[in-house]
Amino acid sequence: MKRVFLLGFVVVWASVLATFSGVRLQGAGRQGWTLPPTAVTETNPLPADDATIANGKKLFAAKCQRCHGPAAKGDGPDADPEHKANMDLTNPSRASRNPDGVVFYKIWNGRSSPKMPTFSEELSKEQVWALVAYVQTLRAK
Repeated sequence: MKRVFLLGFVVVWASVLATFSGVRLQGAGRQGWTLPPTAVTETNPLPADDATIANGKKLFAAKCQRCHGPAAKGDGPDADPEHKANMDLTNPSRASRNPDGVVFYKIWNGRSSPKMPTFSEELSKEQVWALVAYVQTLRAK
């Protein structure tokens, strides 16, 4: 009986931690983000200088704007209206849940529902890191 209680406690506690951490590590076969355990601590290897951010802004206009919108509010012509709040990249409350590595892997791997294209076959890692640098500047202060 103690073993069942302990196991239930561990499962509930792990669910609580996953919920409040804002990052769920999921396998590629599940709906959701595929993030390695290191995503939360991984940092952008590119400098967040004017050139990198400008390059990221160009890539955003070409690859991301159609869903996220010109002001990154989640209101692009291909946006999913049901998930507009999640697609709004300017929300400062989401910054702590989306450090550099998490944003990188979300762009790199995409997901099926809600839809987010996989860019690992279209963009280089350097291009995705430039996108990360730009996206991180969009958070409203």
